[in-house]
Amino acid sequence: MAVTRSPQQQQGFILAATLWVLAIMFVAVGIFHTYVQHKLQLASQAKANVQLRLDAHSTSQTVLYLLASSRMTRSGLTFSQQDEAAYLTEEGLLNTDPVGDEMLLDGTAYQGLGSSYFAVQDLSGLLAINVSEPYDLANMIEKFDSNPVNRTQLISRLQDYVDANERVNLSGAEKEDYQRLGLVPLTNDFLRSETELYRVLGWREWLDAHPQFQWQDWLSVRRDSVMNLNTMPKGLLMGYLGLDEETADILVKERVTNPFRTAADFVARTGLPMNMDDDKYRFFASNEFRLSLWGGGGQAEVISLQLTPNGIYGPWQINYQYSVQRVNENNESSSPAMALEQTSLFGHTLGDNR
Repeated sequence: MAVTRSPQQQQGFILAATLWVLAIMFVAVGIFHTYVQHKLQLASQAKANVQLRLDAHSTSQTVLYLLASSRMTRSGLTFSQQDEAAYLTEEGLLNTDPVGDEMLLDGTAYQGLGSSYFAVQDLSGLLAINVSEPYDLANMIEKFDSNPVNRTQLISRLQDYVDANERVNLSGAEKEDYQRLGLVPLTNDFLRSETELYRVLGWREWLDAHPQFQWQDWLSVRRDSVMNLNTMPKGLLMGYLGLDEETADILVKERVTNPFRTAADFVARTGLPMNMDDDKYRFFASNEFRLSLWGGGGQAEVISLQLTPNGIYGPWQINYQYSVQRVNENNESSSPAMALEQTSLFGHTLGDNR
């Protein structure tokens, strides 16, 4: 027997079905809207990331060009256009006195293009670790670790790692020790970058246990131990020379306009003991630099380069390049949280005053 529905029941069914269809449509529209918003957000983030990379690349190329083409003084890199007579003495020697517009080469942070930041560090202002007798490095380790056994082991193992022979220094380690511990074999060659210290037996553990030892900011893979007191970072000035922060701040500020000329000049201004040899220190930048670049993320790009104005491959040579996580917001050379210095490096007048 067929069931008949009254007009009211039919209308109610149709209304309910319509409401269900509308509800489903609203849900579908909401899901689609969420999907579209998510895709738009991803596209916007991708565009921002591309822009960050473009800003960082443009900044690095501009800085590299200026390092290779601009004149340097004892204070840093100057962009002023000057007649030759302005920076040559009567004897034909280079006048290294500051001009006043220098970009500092001591790891000071600068604003680059867009939201990028950069810093340039003269490597002669840092402790060299590819030297046969790393006395400076040993003295710095002693300031953070009073245990002489640890200091001796670290230095001996570093020397065994970089020397060309396979003789084991006292407290050192050679190929068999690395093999026994399942470590990557040592190279018996100079370290290619500061990060390679982590491959030297014992160094990873010591550096991880002493985060206040800012090895990425204080060490370089140079092969000579002569140091530039005009480009030494503030933290290294304090640790290496035992200066208090107030004195270090004064020296860093003072050397911008009145950079040091000799070791005696430095001693006179700091009151340090008269035991600084002129042959140990320099006061003009070398031809080796470290360029650090970073933007809105936690990654920083590190480029180590050497200026080769007469080189067959170009005016500069990249020695190594790597990315590093910025975890120390007090890092003197890579923290946008610090007060940034201003420079006309990327200003519209750059072409007018060169």
